Amino acid sequence: MRKLALTALLSLALANPAGAVVGIPPNPSTGPGLVDGTWLNGLAGGNNFSYIYGLTAAGTTQATALQLSSVYMLYQVDTSGSGGNTGVALPPCLQGELLWINNNTAYTINVYPSIANNPVTAAQDVIDVGSQATSTTITTYVSKIFSCAKNGVWTVK
Repeated sequence: MRKLALTALLSLALANPAGAVVGIPPNPSTGPGLVDGTWLNGLAGGNNFSYIYGLTAAGTTQATALQLSSVYMLYQVDTSGSGGNTGVALPPCLQGELLWINNNTAYTINVYPSIANNPVTAAQDVIDVGSQATSTTITTYVSKIFSCAKNGVWTVK
């Protein structure tokens, strides 16, 4: 009986490994339409989330950094300028936002708050890294998690 239960659990784990996409994601290029219920349940359950890779860090200041959109949860920067002087700008910090940034480059990249003022606070966002700052860095081949519990203040882990 124990062997049967272990076999059943193993087959369930292999059929739906953690983080795997469940169901069929909607095609963003077709406009409004029906969404696969299995995919939507997977999204609600935390299995399906959006990601983008192949990003190139740009600019040497907040104003010239690559502005990230708020439609993704996982961002991977695959190219940066030599010397690590390039960076990305976070989307506006709105309560409930959570995102990961992977630095898959050979250089440290800079991470800045959104280039534009926050639409809720009408002020510039800050990054809380022990003190409210205007930037943080992600070293080579490292990831950081950014969360927003308070409008305008990104927290970093």
